[in-house]
Amino acid sequence: MMEYWNHRIMPRWQAGILGHKSDDRPPIVSLFHYSIIPLLLILAGAGCGPQQADLLKSPQTPLVWPEPPEQPRIMYLGAVSTESDMEKRGSFLEGVGAMLFGAKPVGILVSPYAVAVDPTGIMYVADTGGAVVHAFDLRTRDYRQFCALDQETKLLKPVGLITLAERLYVVDSSLRQVCVFKRNGDFLFAFGQDRLTRPAGIACRTAEGTIYVADAGSHMIHVFNHEGKLLKEMGMRGTDPGEFNFPTHLWVDAAGQLYVSDTLNYRIQVFGPDDRFVRMFGQQGDRPGNFAHPCGIATDQAGNVYVTDRQFENVQIFDTQGRILMALGQEGNGPGEFWLPAGIFIDGRGRIYVADSFNKRIQIFELLKEAEP
Repeated sequence: MMEYWNHRIMPRWQAGILGHKSDDRPPIVSLFHYSIIPLLLILAGAGCGPQQADLLKSPQTPLVWPEPPEQPRIMYLGAVSTESDMEKRGSFLEGVGAMLFGAKPVGILVSPYAVAVDPTGIMYVADTGGAVVHAFDLRTRDYRQFCALDQETKLLKPVGLITLAERLYVVDSSLRQVCVFKRNGDFLFAFGQDRLTRPAGIACRTAEGTIYVADAGSHMIHVFNHEGKLLKEMGMRGTDPGEFNFPTHLWVDAAGQLYVSDTLNYRIQVFGPDDRFVRMFGQQGDRPGNFAHPCGIATDQAGNVYVTDRQFENVQIFDTQGRILMALGQEGNGPGEFWLPAGIFIDGRGRIYVADSFNKRIQIFELLKEAEP
């Protein structure tokens, strides 16, 4: 701490920032200035204050779906669009630093397209417009962002991401590769450059470390191990079971089943742990259960399937057999409303995270345990 004052504060003080007269005389630093330094150090050493409450908590007036008098099943918790939404209380020393040297730039979501939350509560967001990955720690309220692959290369268009062990796998559609980072944002390696043409989504079977990448350009799913070695390829362009037409987002459920958002076939395809076709549901249309532009996909602990639709501006929820249960949201910019929703993620606590792309935010909901869809 003394090193901070010796190297950051005192040089500026001595240079006249805190006490220099307009003439050429030496800077005048009063006894008060020197006497307050120990007090500042004591206050700084006192820590960051009391522990902060959970950032996401039930609102006083709950916003739920479906609306009364139906039994509520999903509740709105909040939204994150900038680093400021974390409402982190800075330390005293950080406050002094901001006052003296200016506040640091605030991280802002530009066009969030995919979201994933690791077991420690860090929410990672692939931002296609900002060309970065944002990391919001929902527990400590810390924030960081990263994009560098090396000194010259950066992410261009991250469209999907997953966490696996201590790594973060990010799909970049412009670089046509999967970029692998440490959880702290340090780049490790990339793979898929020789196979991928327009990668659009990613999922993993955690127990085996198997990585699935949806390639909208080649209309197939590429399967890699966790080190990037190609294992096999699934599908081709077509409309038959096991064939795809611009596949985008992927998800693997707790049973090891792979879900594919077969976007321009307007359906969801499901494959078993052996990667064999199991079933599919959905068709083009404007009735409940139909699709106009299916995108993000996820499942909850009960096996229900959640699908975002970028034209319906909502999330449709289906049972394990693909039968429609309910819909969440509509077009707009208020709580629970969407503008081109994309990726979706459901964590082990039953919290639902939706990348609300053109509203530049991640909306967060909670599945009410006493009443699952």
